[in-house]
Amino acid sequence: MAYTYTNKRRRLKHSSTTPNKWADELPTELLGLIVKKLASNFMDIGRFKAVCSSWNGAARSYTSAPLPQYPGLMYPSTQWGWNGKGICFFSLAEKKVYKTEESQGFLGVGSFLGSSHGWLVMEKVAWAFSEISLFNPISRKSRTLPPFPRGSPISKIVLSSDPSCNSKFVVVVIHETLNVPTRLAFYQHGRGGENANAWTVLEGSHDHYFDILLRNNGHLFALSRDHSIQVWDFGDTYNNNNPTKIMHFRPSRNGIHGTMMGDKTWLVESMDELLLVEREWLGNNSRGAEKFDVYKLNIAAKTLEKVECLRDCALFLAKNQLAMSLSTQKLPRLKENSIYFADEYHEFSHGGGITDIHVRGVFNFETKVVKQYCITGANNFDYSPAVWIVPSPW
Repeated sequence: MAYTYTNKRRRLKHSSTTPNKWADELPTELLGLIVKKLASNFMDIGRFKAVCSSWNGAARSYTSAPLPQYPGLMYPSTQWGWNGKGICFFSLAEKKVYKTEESQGFLGVGSFLGSSHGWLVMEKVAWAFSEISLFNPISRKSRTLPPFPRGSPISKIVLSSDPSCNSKFVVVVIHETLNVPTRLAFYQHGRGGENANAWTVLEGSHDHYFDILLRNNGHLFALSRDHSIQVWDFGDTYNNNNPTKIMHFRPSRNGIHGTMMGDKTWLVESMDELLLVEREWLGNNSRGAEKFDVYKLNIAAKTLEKVECLRDCALFLAKNQLAMSLSTQKLPRLKENSIYFADEYHEFSHGGGITDIHVRGVFNFETKVVKQYCITGANNFDYSPAVWIVPSPW
């Protein structure tokens, strides 16, 4: 069914013989301008492609290269939770929740372990092992990783690159063990040869790690409880070389007071700089307030320097997830100089326990004020924390 303009009355008139003719006749240059306006929200691009074949082709030609995308929050909900029929995606650009059925790639999923390069890391718990898989919720592509021992839970996970663009990528995890508090392990997808389908313990990693960060140059940064930074070089691992530990230092914090807060500490790369983010919980109840401090890691001087402004960017944090930094110039609907964070709290009603996913808000770095808003009705949240994801639709 389509609609065309009549010359006489200049109003929409139904036409069954010329489907989408008006859409097909729009100039290519105009379609390109529309696509550029919509490109940062994959939901808009999806609607644009659905209009007709010419619009679909225009979208593909103008979005062949990866473009910055607005992030969203993925989580289970009351009606659509793990024991129900699927999950929810909260679009930050649209302030709207979308629901998807469990059969659309989430069947049997036990929890989300995080996201990296637009791919969800999902866990299915078996009898002796945890099945780990990567899933792109937009393209519906998936990758299976080697199983992990059930008694070694994973707390953080990171990919070296987008599996859609590179079949050879590295996966690094922080996991618990019986002998030491945490260890680091890695897996090289697409390498082949001996131990091609196995996790390898990272040599020299025997500490209580809070966070990890894998930079584009192949350097893995690990933050431990005593504030020390350990660095491994993964740059040449596909030539049968093991990652090499190239740095281990404890940056000084001259004039900086306070202690690290366990899972409330993150490493993040922002504007080509390495930042350390700490969250301090204020108050004595489940709805207490947050205070955030950000420091720049000066590797040459081995110091942490207090950051007073997050210029042209916004940070995204979640409890057990790697932090993200996104450009507010490329994504103008985001608030500059702000920290978005996802958290949860419990409330109880007469009918039983209810868990809300509370995107506890946006912390304004200038005013030090949190603007709170929440997404309600996320039952079964205990089984899987919410995760931020930047969609990778191409």
